[in-house]
Amino acid sequence: MTALGQLLRRGVNPVVAGIVCAVVLAGSIVFMIQGRAAILRDGDEIILKTAPIDPRDFMRGDYVRLSYEGVSSVDGALFTGAWPEQDLYAPVWLTLEPGEDGVAVVRALGLEKPDPVKPGVVYLKSKPAKLYAVDEPGSGNLRLNLSFGIERYYVPEGEGLEIEDARNAGRTTVAIRVSEDGEPQIARLMIDGEMLYEEPLY
Repeated sequence: MTALGQLLRRGVNPVVAGIVCAVVLAGSIVFMIQGRAAILRDGDEIILKTAPIDPRDFMRGDYVRLSYEGVSSVDGALFTGAWPEQDLYAPVWLTLEPGEDGVAVVRALGLEKPDPVKPGVVYLKSKPAKLYAVDEPGSGNLRLNLSFGIERYYVPEGEGLEIEDARNAGRTTVAIRVSEDGEPQIARLMIDGEMLYEEPLY
């Protein structure tokens, strides 16, 4: 039963119940917007290079699919700490540093954020991923396929094909900002190093 339904059932004035629900809903929306803005404003920035995607997988509606080179698929040999003894569904922390070309390089990954943190290093947290106990991260044969909630980039209608072509040609990079909790937001999208889109705070 919804909060509005519960209030009405208890005999609360419908107008008051409607106002209460509207305030709660508005507060939730403001909280989400403020959280995103805080990451874009205060998060640590690092550059990711997009990876090609099957050209048969055309743009869906008004967004472009993005995959990130060396980040969306990571060598299991970089895993630090104890590998789970039982199958586990959990987030993975990536330790990122800028490479010689300024693009992020994964230095390590594990189930916990490193402590203490190092200056100039960005710690990115993936969405929960399936880790199988039978896998051997040190064998060099294991790759972890990860997602971060930044695999879609919404664009004005009709403007996605240029990005898709540049993405598949390896010309697209994305600047992301990452909160202390490891949550990323796309800040800018670039083609050949030139900014194409920049996300406003609000």
